[in-house]
Amino acid sequence: MKKIKGYLEYKLDLELCGVNTFEKDDQIRKRYEKYLQDQQQANNDISTSDTNKTSKTTDSTDLLEYKEK
Repeated sequence: MKKIKGYLEYKLDLELCGVNTFEKDDQIRKRYEKYLQDQQQANNDISTSDTNKTSKTTDSTDLLEYKEK
């Protein structure tokens, strides 16, 4: 699970990527709120999936049997 950044770290990352954040706190806050929502959604998607389920892997013999059917 990815650590959620604080506002100042988020703003600093934008500045390091060349985004001008000077006197644009209202716009940056909106982007940060969207970031938080996206992160929360991603965390919800991960936590609701059953990570203990085993999935059948297909090897070459399974493919040959499938083609024969």
